[in-house]
Amino acid sequence: MISNNLKILIFIYILYCTPAHTQEIWRESFELPNKGIWGSENGTIQSDFSEIVNWTLDFPNVELQNEKDYAKTVSTSGGRFEVVDVNGEIVWKSKIIPIEDFIDVNIQLNASETGSNNNTDNKYLKAFFSVDNGDKFFFEVNGENNGNWGSVIVEQKEIKGKELQILVYMSNHYSSDKVILDEVIISAKEKPQEPIREGDILINEVLFNPVSVGSDYVEIYNHSAKEISLNRLYLASRNSNRELTQIYQLSSIQKSFYPESYLALTKDTNGVFPWYDIQCPKCFQQMEKFPSYNNDKDYVVLLDENLQVIDEFFYSEKMHHPILSNEEGISLERISFTRNTNDPKNWHSASTTAGYGTPGYKNSQTETEVTSKPVITFSPESFSPNFDGYNDEYLIKYEVDKPGYVANISIFDESGRFLFKLANNEIINTSGTIEWNGEDQTGQKLKHGVYIVMVELFNPSGETYRYKDGVVITGFLK
Repeated sequence: MISNNLKILIFIYILYCTPAHTQEIWRESFELPNKGIWGSENGTIQSDFSEIVNWTLDFPNVELQNEKDYAKTVSTSGGRFEVVDVNGEIVWKSKIIPIEDFIDVNIQLNASETGSNNNTDNKYLKAFFSVDNGDKFFFEVNGENNGNWGSVIVEQKEIKGKELQILVYMSNHYSSDKVILDEVIISAKEKPQEPIREGDILINEVLFNPVSVGSDYVEIYNHSAKEISLNRLYLASRNSNRELTQIYQLSSIQKSFYPESYLALTKDTNGVFPWYDIQCPKCFQQMEKFPSYNNDKDYVVLLDENLQVIDEFFYSEKMHHPILSNEEGISLERISFTRNTNDPKNWHSASTTAGYGTPGYKNSQTETEVTSKPVITFSPESFSPNFDGYNDEYLIKYEVDKPGYVANISIFDESGRFLFKLANNEIINTSGTIEWNGEDQTGQKLKHGVYIVMVELFNPSGETYRYKDGVVITGFLK
C-alpha cells in the first residue's frame, strides 16, 4: 500500500527523471582563456594547459614567431579556440568520452573563420571522430572546411559505440586571419533499460540487531542475467500501516551490480568490518541514508526506480536458532534462492564457524545436495603440529542435509578421560571443516600419544548424530 503523497512523488519522478528526451552529455565552451600555445621573441613555443581536463593539443612541426602567433583559447564571445599565424598543423583532441549508456549520439561544433585569404592548403578546419579507438572519420555535415567558408555548424549524427573521441585539425598561416573552433556539444538519449522484474534481485542476508557499536546491513544477490545499475534501486521499510517508509537510493551514481554477485548495503562499513570475516571489501555499498530496522521485527523492502517491489522480507527475532540466548551481532541468512523469501524455513542464523555473518559473499547456511544423514570425514590418522607444512592439523570435514545443526566436539585421552571441548554448541555451516592444531583450550600443546575425538551433531528437529575417531599426535612425519 502506497500513500497518496508517495504516489505524487512517484509521478513527479517518472515525469521529470525518466530518460525520454535528448540531453546534453558533454560540452566544451573554452571558457578558460589563454590555454594552448603561443610564440615568443626567440621563436620558442610557450604553453599553458593548466586546469584543462576535456581536451589536449598536438602540435608537431609547428612554428610560432612571436606572442601574436598562437593556437589558444580567448575570451571573445564568451570563450572560443583560435588559430592565428601558425606555420603548421594543430590537432585539437577531446578526451575519451563514454557513450555506452546512450543512443542517438550526436555531435555539433561551430567552425568559423575571419579574414580574406582563400588558400585552402594553409587555412582550414577539418573535423573527425573516432569510436572505440578505431579509425577516424570525417563528420558527415561540414566535416572539411577550407579557405573562406565563413561560419558553419559541423555535425555528426547517430554515433554508436562505447567510447568517442573528437579530433579537429586546424591550420592558418596568416596574421590577419583566424580559424575558430567553438562550442563542441555532444547530445544523446539514455539507452532504454531493461525492466527490473520481481525476483531479479533477492534479499539474501539481514543483520538487524548489531553489536552496540556496530551497524545494520542488508545483503542482496543478483539472481538475474542482467547488469543492473545501483542508482535504479532503493531500500525501504514499512510503517505500522504497511505503507512504504524510509525509501533511500542505493547510489546516486551509475554503478553496475553484476549477475550472480553479492552486495552488502550499510550506512557505515566501520560498523561492520571489525566484526566479521570480510572476504570481499569491494562487495559493499555504503549508503548515504539507510533505513532504521527494528531489533525485534520489521520489513526489509527492495524497490526499483519506479518504487515497485522487487523483493521483500518480513523478519522476526524469533526466526533465529533456538539455542541462541543473545542474537546481537548475528545475521539471518537465506537458505535457498528458489524458495519464497517470506518462508520462515528459508532463513537461519548464520553459523558460529562463519563468525555469525557473511556480508558480501556466499551464506554459511545454504541448500546442499545431501539428502540423508550428515557425513563426517576425519583425517589424517596421525598429525604432527610442528609447522613443517606436512599434516600439521587434524581435520574434521562435515556436510549436513539442512541448516541449523549444532556441533559439540570433545577430546579424550587414550584412557577415555575427558580433556576439553574443541567445539561447544557451535552453529555450523551446511558444509565445512573444523581444524585441531593439537592444543588444548588454554593453547597448550598436548603431549604425543593417542587421542579420541567425539563429534555430536543435533538440530532443532531433535535429530542427533554421533561420530568417533582415534588420532595420534606425533613428532615429525615423512
